[in-house]
Amino acid sequence: MVNRLLIKNFTIIDKLDIPIQPGLTVITGETGSGKSIILEALAATTGGKTDKIMVRSGTERAVVDSRINNNSFRRIIGKNGRSKAYLDDTPITLAELRKRIGSTIDFHGQHDQQFILNAESHIEYLDRFCGHKDKVRQLENIFYQLQESRQSLKDLHRTTSERKEKLELLSFQAQEIDAANPQPDEDHDLGSEYRRLNHLENILSFLNTLKGRLDNRENGLMNELIQLNKELSRLIEYDVGLQDLYDLLNSTTIQLQEADSEIREMLVKSEFDSEQLSSVEERLQALESLKRKYGGSLDAVIQTRKDIEKTLKSLSLTAKTDTDQEHLIYALEEEYKVLAKSLHKNRVNKADQLASLIEKSMQGLNMPGAIFQIRIITIPSDDSFISLDGAFVQALPSGMDKVEFFLSANPGEQLKPLVAIASGGEVSRIMLAIKTVFQEFDPVPTLVFDEIDSGISGKTAEKVAKQLLKLSQLKQVICITHLPQIVRKADHHLHISKTIHDGRTTVNAKYLHGQMSKNAIRELFIGDTVLG
Repeated sequence: MVNRLLIKNFTIIDKLDIPIQPGLTVITGETGSGKSIILEALAATTGGKTDKIMVRSGTERAVVDSRINNNSFRRIIGKNGRSKAYLDDTPITLAELRKRIGSTIDFHGQHDQQFILNAESHIEYLDRFCGHKDKVRQLENIFYQLQESRQSLKDLHRTTSERKEKLELLSFQAQEIDAANPQPDEDHDLGSEYRRLNHLENILSFLNTLKGRLDNRENGLMNELIQLNKELSRLIEYDVGLQDLYDLLNSTTIQLQEADSEIREMLVKSEFDSEQLSSVEERLQALESLKRKYGGSLDAVIQTRKDIEKTLKSLSLTAKTDTDQEHLIYALEEEYKVLAKSLHKNRVNKADQLASLIEKSMQGLNMPGAIFQIRIITIPSDDSFISLDGAFVQALPSGMDKVEFFLSANPGEQLKPLVAIASGGEVSRIMLAIKTVFQEFDPVPTLVFDEIDSGISGKTAEKVAKQLLKLSQLKQVICITHLPQIVRKADHHLHISKTIHDGRTTVNAKYLHGQMSKNAIRELFIGDTVLG
């Protein structure tokens, strides 16, 4: 269980020290107040991805530290993007940190929704329920060994001359790619940087003009607004109805001050450098040349380099006899068939049980009459080595099975592929239903939800709130929400707000109780009839 989270100089957060209790903790706040940043910081302490942009402007490093089960897990992120991990003040590798965290925390966010909307991922949910992931990994190793062995056999059939010519060509291609050393998405990042640098003079000119319009002492917009608001504040004494207008103008002034601060920071950091522009342009040209030769995209270039490496290793191996290689392939095929058929049998036996549990959980989330089905199919293949019910089927890394979820969200509707018909609100509920099912079979002490309430409202929101509360009776649940129904069910209400002082943004976190919690709900959700 997470007991405490300390955040320092992380994105826009100066310093926060947040105690976290058992049960259901909800996090509320206006859009942009920093709610998701809190969860990003927690994820970083458990081995999540970090980046130099996470370091607060004007500081050297960011520190995030979570106390979990009486252990301190800390990440220190430098402004160069490098990070260090610590366990109770002892340096450890990131892999060791992730291993120690293990299955202590389960994060649910937009990535999970994208994952379940990819039909290729559905088999992973079923395999997790079946409890045979080790066997799946074993089968995957056999499958790839088979691929390499078959390729090696083909290589043995090539003449010495062909092998030599191919080695020379592949070696040249490998050297050409290695010399450029392309990185994933580098061309997109450089393209954005090139466009920025190419128009930097125009950008800086505009920013200087805008800065002059904002902060000019006599004629600047901020000065005029401040003066107008002073006049307005005096008039409130005679008409309290002007208070809302005063608050609105005051908020606008704060936003303009924040914009002015941001403009100043951008002007300080930005400086036109023709050499940098030329360097970026040259690098883009080098990457475009590689893309033209090796597949049309940078991902294709990188994959081509990996394929070249595999082929080079295969061609460089000491040649074995055809007979030895054929015996090896036969043995691997037999091993694959035994394991694949065992996995198939287990999946077939467990699919209906998992579907029934998910369907039952969905009914508790305001999806009455919904039908959830897990279908397992095989792909016919005449040139395969494995058969099922007398017909040869395609061998895949995880076996002979393709798994896909089907859904009928409303009574009378035909079952259709989940990925084709599920709405945003339905996906949120299905994910929560799956999380609930797996908590009973594969429990995790702490669940973290980043806006699980996306796309839902009304009675559905009430059902989701009850489900989260039910989960929190067995484990710690932390949830960002915009719904009053969920806030009212919470054991703890953490409210996030943002203020600006001396041109710097500060994020505040405070637990609300009683009337203060009700007032925060009313302020955030004013106009919702649920409030009564």
